[in-house]
Amino acid sequence: MSVEVQTGARLHFGLLDVAPPFGGCGVMIDGPPTRVRVSAASAFASDVRHHDRIAGIVQRWQQMTGNASPPAVAIEVLHAAPSHHGLGSGTQLSLAIADALLKQTSGETPAREQVLQLANRGRRSAVGSHGFFEPGLIVEGLDRQRSRGTQLNPIDQRIQLPDAWRVGVVLMDEVSSAETISGDEEQQQFDALQPAHPDDRSRLVGILTEEMIPAIARKDFSRFADAVTQYNRSSGELFAPVQGGPYNGDATTRLIEQLIAVGLHGVGQSSWGPGVFTWFETEQAAQQAALNWGERFPGTRLLVQRPLANANSLGRPKA
Repeated sequence: MSVEVQTGARLHFGLLDVAPPFGGCGVMIDGPPTRVRVSAASAFASDVRHHDRIAGIVQRWQQMTGNASPPAVAIEVLHAAPSHHGLGSGTQLSLAIADALLKQTSGETPAREQVLQLANRGRRSAVGSHGFFEPGLIVEGLDRQRSRGTQLNPIDQRIQLPDAWRVGVVLMDEVSSAETISGDEEQQQFDALQPAHPDDRSRLVGILTEEMIPAIARKDFSRFADAVTQYNRSSGELFAPVQGGPYNGDATTRLIEQLIAVGLHGVGQSSWGPGVFTWFETEQAAQQAALNWGERFPGTRLLVQRPLANANSLGRPKA
């Protein structure tokens, strides 16, 4: 017997602050997907490409269950979203491995808290951790008092995007090391930043609560797209001292400016980038934009994705 878990990707529109409890907004989309299989085996075996991540999860599993030895399972990563592109791939992969491991070893659906404990993610952004279980557009960390003393900011608002809307994930074929930020380097960047001024934070909160969320509720695509672009750029300004502007690096900045200049909507940088997004009101509009994309924007590719509406692709048992 084996268990497969598949999840989507996370776009992050930006943080409310660069200091705890951070807060921010993002949305789960159906890809690039992450898919993991955990199967019964005679002895423990894991995917060597993700050895360190899996080893940490298994160690926490042993602590949680009181087992002195790793479980007799084989852990395979069948597909992983591109890493260090702002798509939340590390969080989704860790959660998928943790969820599948607990399902396979217990034969039961684990509690959310158990999966989160094994995955050990969500240090700054809780969007991907919550979105793994409850997809949609997620806003967290609005209320600082409510977030105090919690390991994971609670969800303040969650809303499903209209089924017809699409998002284009734009990936560059070649990315310099200066435009991929993670791990110790990411911590160093945060250490170099000053907390957001209260007025800047209030402006970001206002865009979310007075523009973006109401636009989704009314299925007003134009207003939503404008709010996304405005929020993403304004949040990015918090990082200007370390990334040189609202976007991370010259290549990402040029790409976003080009997309806006040709009339695309809801354009921004996901997390640290270099992954970029642009929103479309319909599938037809997205496919029309995809025509001759490589000619119009050389060195990039467009992935047309849907907002992830539910988590029913998670935890599929296989005989």
